[in-house]
Amino acid sequence: MLGLRSAGVAVAVLLFASGALPRPSSEPPGGEGVALGREMAVPEPVPAPTPPPALAPPPPSSQIPPGYVYWKTIQARVTAYEPSSRSCGKSADGMTSLGDNAWRMDGCAVDPRAIPYRTLIEVPGLGVREADDTGGAMRRSWDRHRRFHIDVRFPYVAQAREWGVQTLYVNLYRKPETRKAPKETTCPKSPVPR
Repeated sequence: MLGLRSAGVAVAVLLFASGALPRPSSEPPGGEGVALGREMAVPEPVPAPTPPPALAPPPPSSQIPPGYVYWKTIQARVTAYEPSSRSCGKSADGMTSLGDNAWRMDGCAVDPRAIPYRTLIEVPGLGVREADDTGGAMRRSWDRHRRFHIDVRFPYVAQAREWGVQTLYVNLYRKPETRKAPKETTCPKSPVPR
């Protein structure tokens, strides 16, 4: 009994012998390609994959104060809190880690190793917040997963719960680095030893 593969070869040989199928030529006429009967199919060139588009700087926001420039866009886990003891526990003293008033709702908590303090963060749906506080959850996210975590302040627990946990693309703005030019030092002329 013939195996399935050898039976298929035997059927193909019989079909070629009877003329029901045209014989494939060893080399297709006219160059490269695959011969299909009397026609020739030329393989289509495969285009190189295009890299994903880089995130372009956003248009200037009217909420960004003068002196700040666009830094980068990041994907971050954005959560919410309110600065009372219900959210902050024993560390709820009404002050941020920079000494600012925690009851001003223009700030947010970050890990300062990932997003430096005083960086402006444009959060979709909320506007611009300043990085002026930190918390254990933000530091753990950076330490364990190298994940950006931003905790925005709300005045009420209900608002913070309504915000929930979101993963968003946020724009970061910072003040341009101003490096002081080194002072020119002049060496007093000393006599050259002979």
